[in-house]
Amino acid sequence: MRRRKRNKQPETHSKERILRSAKGEFSERGFSGARMSAIAKRAAVNKALIHYYFKDKETLYLEVLTRIFRGGDESFPIPEYMGKWRLTPSQKLYVIIFFMVNIFLKATDPDAMRIIFWEVAEGKRYLDSLIMEYSMPRQKILHAVVKEGIESGEFETDFPDLAAANLSTFISFYSINKQFHAGKPLFKELYGDATDDDAFNFVLENVFKSLKPKGRKLDVPAIPEDLNNILDEVLRILIEKQDEGVNEEVFKRIEAVLRQ
Repeated sequence: MRRRKRNKQPETHSKERILRSAKGEFSERGFSGARMSAIAKRAAVNKALIHYYFKDKETLYLEVLTRIFRGGDESFPIPEYMGKWRLTPSQKLYVIIFFMVNIFLKATDPDAMRIIFWEVAEGKRYLDSLIMEYSMPRQKILHAVVKEGIESGEFETDFPDLAAANLSTFISFYSINKQFHAGKPLFKELYGDATDDDAFNFVLENVFKSLKPKGRKLDVPAIPEDLNNILDEVLRILIEKQDEGVNEEVFKRIEAVLRQ
């Protein structure tokens, strides 16, 4: 019995090592250019062990790509756990912006981003379906908050879906440019001397201005201090775990903290 317990751990480690190595290979060469022999060499295993876990290169690639969107395990959208404070639509929107912007700026995995660019270049075989399955449910939460604010009279816009899409569009392009051009003249030409905090505050200001009802005021909302502390702590965990997207462990912790 003791021997079985000892042997189970290396098996798990071997599979994870293969996935990490495959991610590096797909990041550098895309699906078409990646070689199973190169992945085996990176992982310090033989090709037979890779085929033991994964039927072929396609199966391995899909698992790597899926983990970028899903994380190592199933994950849950952060805004679902905001019930304790009875937040206003503006406060809910602040929390969503906090995570969307800071994950893009501070917790994005460069290898994952390159794999997504390769996937686009090679014909998007899986990208659309993965976005629909994993990204759109979270985007719909943002849409729902904007619509809730419109119904309550807190927000005003004739284009709620476009208003929600606008939030993610700017920060995704800013993050991509930062990833590939930070420290280079092009980035400075595009964004001047803006810092990550400047980008976050700009998005906040821009979003709330765009949703301001005519003839009324709509300020960036104040957030309870204890909630702010939780946001900072969760972001710290997300930054530490950026290697495989957003992990279920993080969201379980959010749920546990917010339900106290």
